[in-house]
Amino acid sequence: MLLHCRFQGEQCGPRNFSTIFTRYGKCYTFNSGKDGRPLQVTMKGGMGNGLEIMLDIQQDEYLPVWGETDETSFEAGIKVQIHSQDEPPFIDQLGFGVAPGFQTFVSCQEQRLTYLPPPWGDCKATPMDSDFFSSYSITACRIDCETRYLMENCNCRMVHMPGDAPFCTPEQYKECADPALDFLVEKDNDYCVCETPCNMTRYGKELSFVRIPSKASAKYLAKKFNKSEQYIADNILVLDIFFEALNYETIEQKKAYDLAGLLGDIGGQMGLFIGASILTILELFDYLYEVIKYKLCRCSKKRRKHGNNNDRGAVLSLDDVKRHAPCENLRAPSTYPANMLPHHPGQGNFEDFTC
Repeated sequence: MLLHCRFQGEQCGPRNFSTIFTRYGKCYTFNSGKDGRPLQVTMKGGMGNGLEIMLDIQQDEYLPVWGETDETSFEAGIKVQIHSQDEPPFIDQLGFGVAPGFQTFVSCQEQRLTYLPPPWGDCKATPMDSDFFSSYSITACRIDCETRYLMENCNCRMVHMPGDAPFCTPEQYKECADPALDFLVEKDNDYCVCETPCNMTRYGKELSFVRIPSKASAKYLAKKFNKSEQYIADNILVLDIFFEALNYETIEQKKAYDLAGLLGDIGGQMGLFIGASILTILELFDYLYEVIKYKLCRCSKKRRKHGNNNDRGAVLSLDDVKRHAPCENLRAPSTYPANMLPHHPGQGNFEDFTC
């Protein structure tokens, strides 16, 4: 299939690809970093600084279609998934298609996403409880769950599933494994529910296409690969994958309302609506303290003064008050000559009185 391979302007080949099995069968991964192979790095962004491959999809080897089933495929081309080395491929659901007769340019942008754990978010912060994968990801969780589901219901596993269980036979594939996996993927929304990891890396993609071969290059390519021009148009494709720029985009989830914000909003609302502040509240408490203190002191002084008056005062009986008859003389009207004053000796006797 591989007619031409170039990475950063240098030749590459099958040695740079590792074999991996998916639900589609045998697939190939570039720059997997497994089996002791060094990771390929790029120092520049833009076209010509990534991976460029030319493939022959060999439609002549496709199985003929005699009827329509769930596994019938009507398309021609390849499926590609761009993922990190820590994440297993899930190409049957996350891959994008590349058609023959076109050169497909894929401009990538790395995105690093950070989510919050409960109670603010619903991401998974704990390590993955799995015998097959060390790091948690949505695809690893799905593959692990599907493997356990098939082992429980069919007592076997598909060729792309990890573990030591025996592989399913063609009869088990047809009667149990494929229907069970289709039911799990399409209809069962309760069994394999995988939470979003708190930290994940994904790659945004922008695709563009141009037609190949051109009229000027059709005869040249047909002669180079010893094929007809029609075969070249029906089977040859070029895939060019590169980074748009050597930077990454960070998407971070933050707390919408924390304790500091709550206290700040409470203080702001109090200051806005009642004109209060912490100092005003303290002054109010101080005022109440002074008022209570004044009342208590005043009551205490009244009680002390009342006790002292009872010790020094004299008690008068009703007979003593009645003997003070001169008090009534004060209420009777009396006239005095203009040249006479009260208490004058010429006016007879006048008794002094005390009321």
